[in-house]
Amino acid sequence: MDKYVLDIFEDRKTLNKIAVISLVITIAMLIPPIFVDGRAFLSQVADGGVEFRIAFGGILLALALLFAVFTVHEGIHGLFFKLFSPSSRIKFGYTSGMLYATAPGSVYTRKQYMVIILMPFIVITALLLLLMFAFLHPSIKYILAIHTGGCAGDFYYVYLMMKYRNLEYAEDTDVGMTLYEAQPDNG
Repeated sequence: MDKYVLDIFEDRKTLNKIAVISLVITIAMLIPPIFVDGRAFLSQVADGGVEFRIAFGGILLALALLFAVFTVHEGIHGLFFKLFSPSSRIKFGYTSGMLYATAPGSVYTRKQYMVIILMPFIVITALLLLLMFAFLHPSIKYILAIHTGGCAGDFYYVYLMMKYRNLEYAEDTDVGMTLYEAQPDNG
């Protein structure tokens, strides 16, 4: 049986590739708001009405919000793991600079696994866009950019699933995933 095995935590080359992709996505997503906010800031400077300060509490709040967003992200993965396989045991952790959720040994169809992988990006992006337009707080667009960059690992999983279209089943593992041509016998 044809299969593809990904051990994300041992594959340094792939981890580095995902880190670069994450950085590129984050920077690309940050350019528009920095440009817009920068123009507004320069306009205020020209008018002489700028007070610039960095509050340590504000930095801590931003970091706490980012941690919360990524924690919810992993919770959404866990929710969808359970939705498609109620008997699955879900584990959450942190390693190699990443929070993660896993349902080791659980097997899903490729469509189910793609939903599991993409749903945190879709839900959180939709919520952040709603918040961004409802509250007009400038930090939300930066959180959106950083979260989108943080989804690079998920996007990489989807890329692999598209690359190996002949592999119809995905087994979630403690260290990544294994894609199979046919339903594996895990008994």
